[in-house]
Amino acid sequence: MLFSFDEDPEPPDPVGIPIPKKEKDANLLQPLLINSLLVSAGPHDGFKTGSFKAGSFKGGSFQDLHSNTARTRRRSSVYRRLSVRLTGSTAGITIPSGYTDENGHKKSLGDFVPLRVLGQGAYGKVHLVKDKHNGRLYAQKQIRKPQIDLHDDKGGNDKGVHVSHVQRTLAERQILTLVTHHSNIVKLFYALQDQDRFYLLLEYIPGGELFYHLTLGNALGNVFKEDHVAFYAAEMALGLRHLHLLGIVYRDLKPENCLLNAAGHLVLTDFGLSKAISTDDDSACRSIIGTPEYMAPETIKGEAYDYAVDWWLLGCVIYDMMTGKPPFTGKLHDVITKKILLAKLNMPFYLSLDARDLLNKLLQKKPEKRFQVDEKWDTFMKHRFFRKIDWPALVDQDESVVPPIIPTISDPEMAENFSEEFTSMKVSDYEVATAQASGNVQELFQGFSYAASGSYIDKFGQLRMLDNDLSV
Repeated sequence: MLFSFDEDPEPPDPVGIPIPKKEKDANLLQPLLINSLLVSAGPHDGFKTGSFKAGSFKGGSFQDLHSNTARTRRRSSVYRRLSVRLTGSTAGITIPSGYTDENGHKKSLGDFVPLRVLGQGAYGKVHLVKDKHNGRLYAQKQIRKPQIDLHDDKGGNDKGVHVSHVQRTLAERQILTLVTHHSNIVKLFYALQDQDRFYLLLEYIPGGELFYHLTLGNALGNVFKEDHVAFYAAEMALGLRHLHLLGIVYRDLKPENCLLNAAGHLVLTDFGLSKAISTDDDSACRSIIGTPEYMAPETIKGEAYDYAVDWWLLGCVIYDMMTGKPPFTGKLHDVITKKILLAKLNMPFYLSLDARDLLNKLLQKKPEKRFQVDEKWDTFMKHRFFRKIDWPALVDQDESVVPPIIPTISDPEMAENFSEEFTSMKVSDYEVATAQASGNVQELFQGFSYAASGSYIDKFGQLRMLDNDLSV
């Protein structure tokens, strides 16, 4: 069995739609053994949040008990992941050429004070930390290094570190040093390491996950009106378009990876599954990777794919924001993937014609028939679904553009827009290791450390709006 789980699988989906018997099960999920050691994210189950109203339809916003049930099975940060278990060792994980040298290391871990836990995943925790010297806030993402005696990713050792988790961190560090000046993409300021861990010091986005606002409810309700969906979809598209122009496939678009900044604008985060590709056939993506509910058909089949998968993901997230669940759901991964491959897209009656048209274009199962957004960007922007979007103003994030949700931030250090499940955790177990990496481990990850320029950090590395508001 190639798929393995960090928890016991759930019982079969009692409300799953019938699946046509067009292909044998053995052909649906192959080839799985591919030339990758990357992780695939699984459904986030077992976390109940918020209260929901059934059957209300008001002002273009529809809420029903079925869609809310689908969302309560998910959780904001990844605890459980679907993995392609391949035996690997740290010998295959090296810093690619093009990484900066160690001379970028201008900070030490002792320069940062932990304030809150923002999230937790299979790799470790994300902390809100403050620079002791200037009070700037960062989101610090960490992952344990694989030790010499913990090479293999075979499971069965709870203290082991999966090679794929390390690969995610290295990929994210590399990608974010290439993408530095886009308002809809999170910024990396420092990459540090010690004997035991890697650390990414990222831009702190205080408005929390879009998933958090969808799940817990807000002034807009537990699903969004079409105009509000168009706003967030447009900002997602701007971020994806910029990544594609740089030759990067995102591969993990979902509400959990979209944060709202202090002004309410959307920012893409978590680039561990992203990949830089070129026009060469050899560089095409083939990894079966991503969050099952959002994976494109060609990804599930193990076929070569490119930027088109990101536009499928955008269609899935648009559908999710408007209906309360992704277009294809289930309690088991194989149920979800079969639906993605074979089931017909079901459009709820309350979706407008414009929304239906855009979703039909983005959620084409054959990538060659899918909306080629990168080649037809102007046509995409002019689609009637985005008729109320002022694209030039949105790109500049002009003051005339008012986002649908303006996060409530009384004190940025309180992280009040993040799940209380995490922010209530104690940070007393926060470790600041002072031992320097040495021996084989040091040589293996030489070049990981990084620091952005001082002018870049001065411009982006603080909550300037909030500093002014809180200086009274």
